[in-house]
Amino acid sequence: MPRAEHDGVRIYYEDFPPRHEEPGWPGEEGLTPLVLAHGFGVDLTMWDWQLEPLSWRRRLILWDARGHGQSAAPAEDDAYSMPLLAGDLAAVLDHAGIERAVIGGMSFGGMIALQFAVDFPARTRALILSDSAPRGASVATATPEAHGARRAMLERPDLTSVLPTLQMPTLVIYGEHDVRIAEGIPALAAGLPRRRIVCLRGCTHGTSAQRPDAWTDEVQRFLEHVDTGMRVGGEETV
Repeated sequence: MPRAEHDGVRIYYEDFPPRHEEPGWPGEEGLTPLVLAHGFGVDLTMWDWQLEPLSWRRRLILWDARGHGQSAAPAEDDAYSMPLLAGDLAAVLDHAGIERAVIGGMSFGGMIALQFAVDFPARTRALILSDSAPRGASVATATPEAHGARRAMLERPDLTSVLPTLQMPTLVIYGEHDVRIAEGIPALAAGLPRRRIVCLRGCTHGTSAQRPDAWTDEVQRFLEHVDTGMRVGGEETV
């Protein structure tokens, strides 16, 4: 399986071509690839529920963040930060020959996706933030026991102030009972210029696993609207 390299760290990813191509729709170059980042402490297999439907008509890239799965796990704490993780994602795109993609992630992966959109806006066709929020006012302090990717998550830059600069269509998905990120959702709603906010009923943290069909349906609907140039906006509970 392919491995990219960034800052001396090998990053594992899996590349799924579309299983049912429709040449010429919506353009001769086909649909924009989708790249998804997993949550903290798991790996790319967390997307097994979504693999088949999301790769039906478009290229899908799944990858393991450094310190997770089959990617390398540097021992030094300073080898982990959100900007470095976003750089790893850029290296995956380079290795896969992808200039621009729809970038998404869940929780920790959503933090990476948001950092990528800030650092590489021209390479972000659209953005999917699932179960994730900017650092905001409530800041968790990294304890001495927090190392590696966990420290990167806790000490990530607060990107709230730069949200208005992100002009790409963005889908925000969160669970109705997710107390971890509830405070951050209004900041995303207020800051992102082109966003759709979807609350999934009955869910806590981890909506893509708790209601996989509903989660996938909302992502597919968003991708179709991005592909066809339809307006992305509004807030709803489903």
